[in-house]
Amino acid sequence: MLIQMEKRGVCVKGIKNKRYVITVSYGDYTLNVGGTDKFILSQQRMLNENGISLIHIFPVLRVLKRQMNSGKVWGVMMDGVFRSLTDTYGIVSMIDKLQRKERNLIAFILHHLKDTSIKEISRILRSTDAEIIMYLHDYYTICPESGLLRDYHDFCGITFPNDDKCKGCSCFDGETTGQINRIKKLLKGLADRISFIAPSKSLADNWLKAYPEFRERITVVPHQKCVGEYCENMERIPDSEPLRIAYVGYQAPHKGWNEWADAAEKAFRAGKNYKFFHMGVCSESRSYIQQINVDFHSDINGMTKVLRDNRIDCAVLWSMVPETYSFTLYEAYSANCFILTNSLSGNIAYVVRDKGNGIVAESSNDLSELLLDEEGLRKRINQFRDKKKYGPYKLEENDAIVDILAGYKSGCKITVERFSFVDCLMKPLLLLYTPLEMLRRRKNR
Repeated sequence: MLIQMEKRGVCVKGIKNKRYVITVSYGDYTLNVGGTDKFILSQQRMLNENGISLIHIFPVLRVLKRQMNSGKVWGVMMDGVFRSLTDTYGIVSMIDKLQRKERNLIAFILHHLKDTSIKEISRILRSTDAEIIMYLHDYYTICPESGLLRDYHDFCGITFPNDDKCKGCSCFDGETTGQINRIKKLLKGLADRISFIAPSKSLADNWLKAYPEFRERITVVPHQKCVGEYCENMERIPDSEPLRIAYVGYQAPHKGWNEWADAAEKAFRAGKNYKFFHMGVCSESRSYIQQINVDFHSDINGMTKVLRDNRIDCAVLWSMVPETYSFTLYEAYSANCFILTNSLSGNIAYVVRDKGNGIVAESSNDLSELLLDEEGLRKRINQFRDKKKYGPYKLEENDAIVDILAGYKSGCKITVERFSFVDCLMKPLLLLYTPLEMLRRRKNR
C-alpha cells in the first residue's frame, strides 16, 4: 500500500524567513560543545541577521531507551529551536510544504556525516536540485576516525583506510571501508552541484591528497576575520612574577590533555614559578590547576574574554591531530598569548610558525621539557612580547557564506517520494516521542 506524503512531515510554522538553508551534522549544536557545533551556532545567528533561516537536521540514534537502527530518524531544529522528530520522508515533505508556503530552500550545507546514514541523506539531497555545500571541519570524509589517529592516539597519515594500513588498529573494522566507500560514492554522484569549503589552506592541501578530483570545487574560507589590534597583555614579565600558563580547550587525549597533565605535574613538583589554568569544559581536576569553565553557548566570545581577564601569558594547544582550523588558536592569538604546540597540530602549527607567536615542538613528548625549562620559556615569551606583534582586537564571523548563498537561486525542483505503509507506522511513534524528547533536552540544558 502506498500513501501520499502530503499528510505527513514537520510543522513548518517555526521558520522565520522566506529563504532558508538546511544544515546537517551529527547532533544538536545548541547542546554539544565541539568546534563544529560552535561554528553552526555562529552561522545560524549570522544567517538569521541576514534574513535567512537555518533548519538543522541530525541523526537520532536513540529515543529515550529505544535504539533507532534504521538511519531514517532525524531531529529537526528551526533557527536554534528543537521542533520535532521525523523520518527521511518527513524531511522531504517539509521542504515541499515550505515551498508551497513560499519558503524557499537556497542550499543544503553539510557540516558532518558522522552517525548519518549515507543512504538516507542521499535520498534527501536527491529529492531536490538545490546546491550543496560541504564544510570540511575534519577528515571524516577520508576516515571515520576523523582525527586520522591509529588506536585514537598516533597520527596515521592522510590516506583512505585499507587492510594493510589499518591492520591491528582498534578504530578499524569491517564497516570502516564500507562507510568511506559510501561517502566517496555520494560525493562523486553529486559532483555537478557540490562545492567544498575548507577553513584553512593546510586542510585544503591535505584533503586534496585524497580527493584530487575536487581541486576546482574547493575554496578556503576561514571561519573568522581578524579585526584591529589588541595591545594589552604584552608587557615584559619580571622573574619574580609567576608565568600564567593555560591549557585551552576540552579534556581529550587527542587534544593533548594527557601530555599537558603530565607536564604540569612535573613542573609543579619541580617548584617552577608558574600558575596553571584550564580554560574550557572541566571534568578532571588537579589542586594546582585553576579551572575556569567556558561555555560558548552563553557567550560566543567567552574564551577570549577569560584569557584576557586572567592575563594568560602562555596557552598550551597540544593537539595530537592535524587541526583543520582551531577556534582556541585564534582565541589565544587574540589575547596575545604565547602558544605552545607541536608539529602534529595542523593549522595550529601552521599559524604559529607564520605569526611567530609561539613554539612548535618537533615531538609530541616535548611539552614536559618546555615547561621544566622555566628560564628558557620566560625568555622566549618576553622576546615575543618585545616585538609587539599584536593579535586581533576582535574576531568576527566570516560572512562570506552570505555572499555565496546570494549567488544561488531561491527555490528548487522537488521530487516528492511515495512511502510504504510500513514507513507510515513510524509516524505515530515519532509524534509520541517528540514532546518527551523536548522535555529531556530541557533537563539537559
